[in-house]
Amino acid sequence: MNQINNDPFISRQIDLNLNLGQGYGDELIELGLMQYATSVNVSTGAHAGDPAYINKTLQACKEHENLSVGGLISYPDLLGFGLRKIQLTNDELKASVIAQLGALAALAKINNYELVHVRPHGYLYHQMASNYSIAETVAKAIQDFSKWLIIIGPYSGVLREVSAWTNVRVAFEARFDLRYRNDGSLISFEREIDGDLKLETISERARDLVYKSSVTTEDKEEVGINFESIHLPSRLKNSEEIAKMVRAMVLKPLPLKSIDYEPYLSEFI
Repeated sequence: MNQINNDPFISRQIDLNLNLGQGYGDELIELGLMQYATSVNVSTGAHAGDPAYINKTLQACKEHENLSVGGLISYPDLLGFGLRKIQLTNDELKASVIAQLGALAALAKINNYELVHVRPHGYLYHQMASNYSIAETVAKAIQDFSKWLIIIGPYSGVLREVSAWTNVRVAFEARFDLRYRNDGSLISFEREIDGDLKLETISERARDLVYKSSVTTEDKEEVGINFESIHLPSRLKNSEEIAKMVRAMVLKPLPLKSIDYEPYLSEFI
């Protein structure tokens, strides 16, 4: 965890990431949010989205300059939207991740994009923060696909250690739509508590992240956290209003592809 920044006049460079491509049909459901993001995580189709919809999403990205385009991977779980506790062997998980990235990379290529990053979704997102075996399997799959890809994930000791020994770059992510424990770890989404957040609560959490690099935990303690990116959720009420508010707070928005990762790449340079 980081030290809390107590100077409200110091604004840092922050990426704002958004999930896209999680639908079907002709209407792009997250279209209004795209203008506030600097990095987009496009569904690979394992938990939502079909090839035609995902391709339309990539085409829509062309309307916004300087976006970092990446993949949103998950367990193969169309029925559960990637949220169910799916169990795969390490070999099955690795093959699934590589297949998902390959399919998206092909669609990205015809739209003149190269994938910059990978973000896990749903149950896989939380497992990568707490399970060494899962985190290592996914990290090695991503590295086998491309050693230059960046993982977006929640800050955790597990993911930090795994990224170090697999030499995979990680951009840690902060959330204002979820709650935190005192150790800086995230609490999984609970609809009764997190499904109807007040705008004042979201605004306060976002201000703490942007200006102080801190969160207030479930036990009402303020702790500093380490992150390069803030996630813009699309499932909240007034998601577009919230995204606009958060983007206005970030004076130096920076897409992931612009982050200097040279310290992490010494053996490749």
